[in-house]
Amino acid sequence: MPVIPPSMVFDPNGIEILSLYLPMLIDNGGNVVACLGEFSDLIKVSNVYSCKPEFFFSNDEPDALGRGDQRFVFSCREKIAQKNSNGKRPRRGVHGSEGGGFWKTSTGDKSVTNDHGRVLGFLNMLNFYEYHGNNNNYKKKNREEEFKKTNWIMYEYRLNRDNFQEWVICKIKNTGRKRDAPNATMDNDDGGLVQEIEDLVSSPDED
Repeated sequence: MPVIPPSMVFDPNGIEILSLYLPMLIDNGGNVVACLGEFSDLIKVSNVYSCKPEFFFSNDEPDALGRGDQRFVFSCREKIAQKNSNGKRPRRGVHGSEGGGFWKTSTGDKSVTNDHGRVLGFLNMLNFYEYHGNNNNYKKKNREEEFKKTNWIMYEYRLNRDNFQEWVICKIKNTGRKRDAPNATMDNDDGGLVQEIEDLVSSPDED
């Protein structure tokens, strides 16, 4: 495991995610080791829509991995209407033996452009809603009191393509968690780590 100073947090912006990390992971079939080398644990490969968000925060070492209070996940989306090739609505319901919930969009698609005004892709912000009691099957007819909005939020990044984009990078955060005081002002102090990873993935292999 690489040693990452506690003051550095892996927090690439939308341009970096859509121009580097997401295309690179898609081209390499989600092989994070091939893409990120010793930093491969910074982006997980998993289905974020198959489990509750707290799953990605259990049994880990956030300080050692430089991920702070957020997690990045390379994930595959599934269309609701499989028979409709033009359908663009993905499944976002979470079902499991310990109860479930669903991710609900709160902003809709927001375009992410580079310095030249080119649209690289889209960002969608979502909130996680948790089912109450034994209710584990979300339907539009369900009453609002059967589920509750949680502190979990997710930023979903997808590329600017005409067809349905299965592969996305998701950034998951719990807005209810308090940061440790020493890192409270370090939100944007991540350039060194991001640059180090970019240098790693762009450098030629040595024999």
